[in-house]
Amino acid sequence: MDYIKLIAVLFSATGFWKLVELIVKFRSDKRKQSAEIRNLNAQSERHIVENWVQWSQKLEARVKELEAVAEENHDLKKQIESQRERIVELEGKVEKVEKENVQLRNQLKELSKTHDHE
Repeated sequence: MDYIKLIAVLFSATGFWKLVELIVKFRSDKRKQSAEIRNLNAQSERHIVENWVQWSQKLEARVKELEAVAEENHDLKKQIESQRERIVELEGKVEKVEKENVQLRNQLKELSKTHDHE
């Protein structure tokens, strides 16, 4: 019977140490998994920040580009407005010259009538 008790104690001690080993392994695996999750979270946050920085830099470049285009558009609008004013002025002159042409043609007709009658 002593052998049976000895074998029971031996298996109990071995089982106890296996249980302690499993608990320690479980805790270390849990810590490792927790550390890996924190590492992945940190990497994700870093990628998000890097993407945000790249996006904001591109946005700033685009805003500067659009500001330059806006300034160019403003200059072009001024030029178009001055050309419109010039066109209106020239149209007025064309109307005046056309009226003078009509008057001169009428005078020529009258002169040619009077000249033909003489």
